[in-house]
Amino acid sequence: MRNEPAPRHQLPRHAAVCLLFLAASGVFYAPPHHWPGLTSFGDGQDSLGFIWFLNWWPFALSHHLPLLFTHDVDYPAGTDLVWKTSIPALGLLAAPFTLRFGAPAVFNVLMIAAPALSAFALYLAAWELTGAFAAALLAGAVFACSGYEIGQTLGHLNLAFTAAVPLSLWACLRAAAHNWPRWRLGVVLGGLLLFEFGVSQEIFASEILFGAAALLLLAWLAPLPRPVLARLLAGILLGLGLCLLLASPFIWAMLRGYAAARANFSTPDVYSDDLLAAFIPTPLVFLGGHLALPLSKLFTGNSAEQGGYYSLPLVLLALYIWRTTPLAAARVLAGMALLAAVASLGPYVHVLGHSLGPAPWLPFAQMPVLAAMLPGRFALYAWLSLALLLALWLARPGTGWRRYALAGLCLLAILPAQSTARNWRQPVLPSVFAALPPGAHVLVLPVFAQEMGWQYASGMRFVLVGQGYLGNGMPAPFSSWPLYPALWRNLFNQIGPQEFSAYLQAYGVQYVVLLPHGYGYYAGKPVDEAAKTRAAAVSLQQAGWRMTTSAPQGALYQPIPGRPRWSVGQIAAFIAQGEQRQRAAVLPYEIHRVCQIRRFARATGLPPAPLLYLWALHAHPPFPAAGISCPLTARTTPPPE
Repeated sequence: MRNEPAPRHQLPRHAAVCLLFLAASGVFYAPPHHWPGLTSFGDGQDSLGFIWFLNWWPFALSHHLPLLFTHDVDYPAGTDLVWKTSIPALGLLAAPFTLRFGAPAVFNVLMIAAPALSAFALYLAAWELTGAFAAALLAGAVFACSGYEIGQTLGHLNLAFTAAVPLSLWACLRAAAHNWPRWRLGVVLGGLLLFEFGVSQEIFASEILFGAAALLLLAWLAPLPRPVLARLLAGILLGLGLCLLLASPFIWAMLRGYAAARANFSTPDVYSDDLLAAFIPTPLVFLGGHLALPLSKLFTGNSAEQGGYYSLPLVLLALYIWRTTPLAAARVLAGMALLAAVASLGPYVHVLGHSLGPAPWLPFAQMPVLAAMLPGRFALYAWLSLALLLALWLARPGTGWRRYALAGLCLLAILPAQSTARNWRQPVLPSVFAALPPGAHVLVLPVFAQEMGWQYASGMRFVLVGQGYLGNGMPAPFSSWPLYPALWRNLFNQIGPQEFSAYLQAYGVQYVVLLPHGYGYYAGKPVDEAAKTRAAAVSLQQAGWRMTTSAPQGALYQPIPGRPRWSVGQIAAFIAQGEQRQRAAVLPYEIHRVCQIRRFARATGLPPAPLLYLWALHAHPPFPAAGISCPLTARTTPPPE
């Protein structure tokens, strides 16, 4: 760690590095020549959700609406935005630009800038650690090309915009090296933590978790002088306390809505890194990505969430550095990389998609709040540690061109594929939406998970009934209906016309917008929209609805006047049937979770009761664990998603 203050003449160099990273990112992710309408970078449905949120904050403020709750989606129940990826920090800071240039343009700029700013922040941390310009620059480049950063840049603005994480480390390193007073570290770190909380509450929570682990490793492997450690810990606690105080209204809203939100948490064992993912490239990697596709497609989750490809050259080099570098900082960084990589395996070890047994993260995956984290995203901290470890090794005295050649080989092995940079979507607002009256209660069929993008493009002209893709899972109370899973997946032949008619009546749908083929993507893949549109039209006609407006880009349906009305008792009977089906559908998965916990307890000698208690807090609907019997030897496999 450098002990002398950075000279002022380094500031222009740092600024030049920032501009260099921004220019490289802008060239690599070069947008189309024209940005019509909703043109956005990344996966269409996720990108449109962030565009909606960037627009929401200035829209809600200007219309005096609640900031953390909306009825514009999932009407009439509405949706709580605190457990969604609402990016309040980016939304509020960018509000003037959103009002001037529009949310899609702001989203595109932020998304393209995200890897560059994260790389620059890592460069600053590496510079503070080593004082070596070339080593810090290469470390920043490695972080920008990391599997985590490239994957999340496909559409997850909240997870790609991670600059505050390495900047927090930079603040701690600088405070320790330059004798910052406690209050100064507290103010700087508190501001960075607050910003990260406003970008992604998940990354904020994992940063606190792995930051605590780093402090423990530091105390064990490289104990600091007591005065330095006391000053550092005091400043960190002050910063964390300041952040929690300022974020307390949002945190309180999250705690109040936790019970309702946990039913739609993503599955941590699905979004975890495969054991072989460290050596098998995904299609996002330039070298070998498509050649290894027959293997990488077997990984759980998807390519964007498989950030644990570190490449064989980087893993071997990291092992060599750990064995040959007699610096305490190297041992700490190597330990953090290993810890994060193991944690990213999730609650169960997977090899090419097959679950082999419990992993160390299993107890944490059952705990409140921690259960909401997706372990595969812990690869962020493994990449951060590996990049700093590489910088530390390159900065050692006597470094020659061979070391930089090896580091360059590692960078070449993780370079992203050009197809990643061409991941632009250009959905167009169908003209049929212009025929809707202001404030109309609308259901859009087939469901393409792009409804909130069209809602934004129409100037928030209509509200969406029981739909609006702003997060995971199927929203309550709509998910209580037997038809809702089929409606969510556009399986109209599985929807009974009577139940469909009752559903539309129960939630006050005034218009159904039926779209032709050519507009939709489901789960990131093109679907047979034409067939689904025809099936949706038949279902509407059988439910007592008729087409009232026809346009080249869609049609409006309204209920036939004088159609029979459903009673409250009949609607309640439909909902009761749906709850029974929901319970039967999730029972195999919950049995799998209970059996894995019992196997983990047998393997470790720990009592299963505490983990089963934590499991019961998240089981939805609740199940009695005592009534579940598990085989002693056969492995249980979770049902497909």
